[in-house]
Amino acid sequence: MHFEWRKSRGHRYLFIVENQWTDKGPRRKWQLYVGTPETLHRRLSRRGDVQLKTFPFGKAAALLHAATETGLLEILDRRISRRDQDGLTVGQYLFLQMVGRVERPLSREQMAEWFPTSALPILWNSRARPSGRTLRRYLERLLGTGRTTEGGQPILTRAIIRQVEEDLFRAILSKGIPPKWLLFDTTNFYTYHRERRFSKKGHSKERRADKNLTGLGLVTLGAIPVLSEVYGGNEADPQVFARVFEALQVRLERLEVDTEAMALVFDRGVNSTENFDEVLGAMHVIAALNRHDARTLLTTPLAEFHEVAKDGEGKPILGFPASWEGFGRSWRALVVYRAATARHQEERWEKTKAKVLTQVEQWQASLRRGAPGRSQKALLRKLVELIPKDYHGIFDYGVERKDGKFWPTCDIPKEAEARLRSSFGRTTLITDFSEERLSDEEFVRGYVARWEVEEDFQWLKDRFVLSVKPVWVWSDASVPGHVFLCVMGLMLLRYLQWEVRELDLSMKELLDALGSIRVAAVKTDGGRPELVVESMNRHQARVFEELHLGKLIPR
Repeated sequence: MHFEWRKSRGHRYLFIVENQWTDKGPRRKWQLYVGTPETLHRRLSRRGDVQLKTFPFGKAAALLHAATETGLLEILDRRISRRDQDGLTVGQYLFLQMVGRVERPLSREQMAEWFPTSALPILWNSRARPSGRTLRRYLERLLGTGRTTEGGQPILTRAIIRQVEEDLFRAILSKGIPPKWLLFDTTNFYTYHRERRFSKKGHSKERRADKNLTGLGLVTLGAIPVLSEVYGGNEADPQVFARVFEALQVRLERLEVDTEAMALVFDRGVNSTENFDEVLGAMHVIAALNRHDARTLLTTPLAEFHEVAKDGEGKPILGFPASWEGFGRSWRALVVYRAATARHQEERWEKTKAKVLTQVEQWQASLRRGAPGRSQKALLRKLVELIPKDYHGIFDYGVERKDGKFWPTCDIPKEAEARLRSSFGRTTLITDFSEERLSDEEFVRGYVARWEVEEDFQWLKDRFVLSVKPVWVWSDASVPGHVFLCVMGLMLLRYLQWEVRELDLSMKELLDALGSIRVAAVKTDGGRPELVVESMNRHQARVFEELHLGKLIPR
């Protein structure tokens, strides 16, 4: 066991370290962060410490660090005016709500109760006690104009949100994050709201057809969100994409971003001639085809494939280069195959097939026993809900009238099932990049990068990371503002993950480390209270060191 000094960004930090010998040489077994020379001197010169209070520090401090580094607080204060008054700034009121959702999915009333017990009053040296009503008022100012239509409906504008996102995009680019892949995708969240502007019936990605949905379109730079669009759940993905891309194009032009080598990566759900025309006028494209469009390529024998890349587990990804005609132009295509994906898709198909056929047989048996029948429309709706959307073209289903009742029918044509099975494990990618500009491996990597925006959606639905639900607000001005603040909270978390990228931490590992960093108020005999960091393990100390959280502790 020995002392070890480390230098980071011009500061020196002391650690107690213990190494152990392994087959690969000496490796770090254990370490304990001691602090800077100044903090160590203060600790050693104290006697008879009495701990007065302890509270969580890591998450709030790290998010404040990220908000300062990206300029988020300053941007919010600049873009949203407020009258001169004492207390928190506009940026602080909105940032408080971001931190509150990272801590737990709190309502605005619960945030008002949580705030005094958090680290934020100490970090800001503030005694403010915001109410839930105050927090909702500032939330509504993100989109509200204070004006209404003749019918009494509030007039909303996304101008402020667009300006904030543009300023943040500029700040993120200035940090040296390369703008090579821009990723687009959509999701939706079911809500308990009545049908309003941002809550409509649609196709629920969480299989809640009984609930109204709020949609979210997201563009990310790698994993970091840079543009968002909130909409009613009844809008189709291609419509949302067209609106989002128009805003993205304007933003890139204003920021003078060179798009010559940039590609927008998106999934098959937004494919259309119009959308491709729009994108290819500004940048390159990497996209995927659906089974129907790629049907001639999916029958290629696996023997003609060759290895083009390896996945995260080091297993081969096979590819078959080809060309494809569609959407008004010629494309370079690459059919990729992963054995693990093929197994997963086959298992899912067998389970779905058994579930659908069994359920239809049960409905038929019930009718044979004399159960009252349903209407033709209701029965067809039941069949549509039963069969997953991506299998609608495989099952041959319908309703027929027999013995005075409507009966469900369902079958699987052999040719349709054979076509489906030939697609297992295969994805057909298209791009306008030439092979000289983009190798097959880079082609695959570009599309695989899309999992980062999908993972962002997972975190926005995870109560232990940053859940959009429950929404807890009801007005048309509040709902999109609430979703936007959740996206901004995720942006800060992703930025933190980028800052500590050398530690190779997953999002949950990072949050676990930050959530365990606590600060205690300690009073020395005859002295004034002082804030000290409680003991940390190796992972917590590394995160604390990399983010320089010690600089945020008031002295």
